[in-house]
Amino acid sequence: MKDRYLICQLAYVPLSLTEHNLLKLHQMMNDKGEVYRKWVLPAAYSRNKKDRIIEVPEVFCQTLEHYLDWYKQQDIPAKYKHNLGTHRGFSEYAPALLNDRLCEFAMSERTVKSGINKQPTNLRTKVNTLLKKAGLDWATAKTFEDSLIIHLAKNVDHGVVADLFGFSSRQVVADKYNSNLLQLSDALNKVYARIQTTGF
Repeated sequence: MKDRYLICQLAYVPLSLTEHNLLKLHQMMNDKGEVYRKWVLPAAYSRNKKDRIIEVPEVFCQTLEHYLDWYKQQDIPAKYKHNLGTHRGFSEYAPALLNDRLCEFAMSERTVKSGINKQPTNLRTKVNTLLKKAGLDWATAKTFEDSLIIHLAKNVDHGVVADLFGFSSRQVVADKYNSNLLQLSDALNKVYARIQTTGF
C-alpha cells in the first residue's frame, strides 16, 4: 500500500520530488479527516517559495483514503499521532510519504552554487528501485513530473500549468511540451513505417 501510494502521488500530484517528501498529511485533509480535492501547499515547502493551490483527481483521493486507513493501522512513531478527535488521529508532523521503517524520508545536503540545498536522496533511490522492479528502469521521478506537465499542457494554458507546478515562467512548460513533439522526419517515419522507399 505504501509503495502504491508513492507511485500514485508521483503520477497525479503536481509536485517536485522534494515537495512530495516535505508534504504532510494535514495539508491534504480537513480536521474531520476528509480528503481534499484542492488544497494549499505552504510556501515553506514550495519550489517557488509561494503558497500554491494543488488540485488532484478523484482517483488520487480514493487512493489517499485507502492509504490513510492503512497508515493508521501501522506502528508509526508517537510524534506522528495525537489523541484528539481530529485529522484521523494524525499529528501535524505525520509525513505523507513513509519509508520502509515507517518514518519520513531523510533529506541529504548537497552543495550548489548558491550554497547548500537539501535533496531527498533516499526517496529518489526508493522510486528508482520500485521502477526497476516494474521493468521501468529508464524512468525516474522526473519522468512522472514531465509526463504530467506534458499531459496537462495539451489542454490547459501553459501559464496555468507553470503556476500549478511553481515554475517561474510558462516557457519552462512550453519547452517540456515542445520537446515531446517529434521532428517532422520522425513523425513521417512513424506514419509511413510500413511503406518501402526506393531512395535516391
